[in-house]
Amino acid sequence: MKINSNNIEIKICSSVFQVMKKYIQLGAGSLEAGGILIGKENISDDNIIIRYITEPYASDKRRYNKFIRKDKRHIDIFNEVFNSSNEIYCYIGEWHTHDEDLPDYSRLDLKNWKKIMKESPGNIEHFHIIVGSKAIRIWKFGKLLKNPDLIKTIYWKDVVDFDKKTDW
Repeated sequence: MKINSNNIEIKICSSVFQVMKKYIQLGAGSLEAGGILIGKENISDDNIIIRYITEPYASDKRRYNKFIRKDKRHIDIFNEVFNSSNEIYCYIGEWHTHDEDLPDYSRLDLKNWKKIMKESPGNIEHFHIIVGSKAIRIWKFGKLLKNPDLIKTIYWKDVVDFDKKTDW
């Protein structure tokens, strides 16, 4: 799926949507899930491709209203993709679920995004995705932004099979 925002095109592969869809929270018994977004930036036009994501693992902290990425496998998978791609694929941001139809970020989410921003070199902006039961929402956040910038709401019914239309 292609998303256009402020002259930047973000492409999200269908395999990424498929993983996220597995973890949609539906009710009080469901737990938040999340992981790392891995992709690449086309230097010539600033376009972003989100190609891979990590999934929740055994050591992650999962609650109804909280996901804390603790399992080292997230970093191991990131390093494997980063190294095997000759450092082309990089950290794009984080994703997680909320038990909401149309999710919004929480104070804890904002605190985590600010921590990521502080630990990032330079003025890099990251993308953060929150998955709800009816839609996913994408925010951009970095040192040059005072607040997270909601760049897109994508309803699940509108998700198309991007991989079949693209030559990778």
